[in-house]
Amino acid sequence: MILRHALVAVFLAFAVSCARDFSVDQKTVENAHGLKLPKSARNFQQRSWGTMVDRGIVSLFEIDRPEVQGFVNQLKIKSKSGPAIVGPGNPCINGYNVWPRNSPTAVAGNIGKLRRTWRDAAVPIEMLSCASPKGDWLHVEIWSLGDHALIKVYTDWN
Repeated sequence: MILRHALVAVFLAFAVSCARDFSVDQKTVENAHGLKLPKSARNFQQRSWGTMVDRGIVSLFEIDRPEVQGFVNQLKIKSKSGPAIVGPGNPCINGYNVWPRNSPTAVAGNIGKLRRTWRDAAVPIEMLSCASPKGDWLHVEIWSLGDHALIKVYTDWN
């Protein structure tokens, strides 16, 4: 009986460590991915999963459209891709979603759901596969929200 309770406790601790949902601040997002965010960055959220050996962190935030290029300039881009599906999409869906299936990077599909914090339709603009300042690789998605942009970043460790 004690062994069964111990196993349940270990399983619950593992499950909690594998998927966490955070409403976070700018500094937390910057530290997670090793990036500098523009002053206009807002509506931060973050999901993570995994353990020390295999894990990932996805962050989602909005920025003013004129600051997109400055944000992108700090990235060490390995490849770029436009969306495979044109028109409005749902950035809260992880995995390949609207991006080409042969992309070198994607957000892990098992990381959990993000939530919508914007009103306008989200239109995918560009996906960037990058070298990561913190992990093994960095995936960046840029979405148009009309007068501003939505940025989705995912850092993966294998």
